[in-house]
Formats: sequence, structure tokens, C-alpha cells
Amino acid sequence: MSIKVKDIMKKNVITVSPDINISDVAKIMTNNRIGSVVILDEGAPVGIITDSDIVSVVALGSDPKTMKIKDVKTTKFITADPRDDMLAITRKMVKSGVKRLPVIENEKLIGIVSDKEILIAAPEMIDILSEKLKSRVSSVADPESETSGICESCEGYSDELKNVSGKWMCEDCRME
Repeated sequence: MSIKVKDIMKKNVITVSPDINISDVAKIMTNNRIGSVVILDEGAPVGIITDSDIVSVVALGSDPKTMKIKDVKTTKFITADPRDDMLAITRKMVKSGVKRLPVIENEKLIGIVSDKEILIAAPEMIDILSEKLKSRVSSVADPESETSGICESCEGYSDELKNVSGKWMCEDCRME
């Protein structure tokens, strides 16, 4: 069992239009005690603006009362699918250097997941990994047994790991 984005995401997402000014976005974020808002253009999610983006605008000397979101170079827009597992999105966030991922399904915004939700869900993930480790340890004695987990060769998740010379490998990596 893996934890899916849909299980940990926040469903109530604050959104703004690309025509709103930076000062108003900062007020919205402050009033809602959040670090980002998703940008919707005609109902479609097109970007995200973060507190770091706002700091950059101010640091560059732009006037936040006149500058619009659409004129700001915002944080890279990377999204998650509700069916993505927590480990995959955690890797995606680390690799991309972002802390928040809007969750998109059928081109519609349905939630947002941040590093905060992942940290809250992490104890549950540790329990799952602990159970998998116990089953893996008990199956070491039988070289024909399979278990699920992360392949030690490609680092992908597999339900068909086998121990090959002390290394847990998925079927694809065993074939190479």
C-alpha cells in the first residue's frame, strides 16, 4: 500500500486571477496564512505564485501595487496527479526545488500538496516501510520469494522485487 496524493492533499485551494496586483496577492496570502496561491486563467490552472516570488518582486524594486501577477516570473509550474504516490511527488518536489504542487485532474484544479502535508503523512509512510522491511527480511531466506518496495538498481517501485546477490531488484533490472 502506498500513500496517494489524493489522501494527503488540501482540497481548499486559494486561487487568483493573473490580472491581480502583487500587493493584493500578498494580502490574500497573509490573511489566509499560506505561502502560495494558484493562478487561474478563465478557470484553468496556469501557474503558482509563492511568497518567494513576491519577495523577488520587492527586491528588484518593482512596485507591488502596480505590478500584476502576469508580469512576474513566477515559480516553475509543476503539478501532481491525485493518483501519484507520496514518494514519487516527494522526489519530484526535491528534484524541481519546489515546496508545493497543485493537484490537477482532467485539467481542473482539485487540490494542493505541500511539503507540510508530506511531513504530516511521513509517520504513516514509516509504518508502511517498516512492515515491508519485516516481510523482506523474512523472505531473504527464500531466494525465490518476491516482495514489494524500491528497486536498489533503478530506484523505481515494484511489487516484484527479488533478492539477487544481496540486492533487491525489479524484474526489468534483473533482465539487464
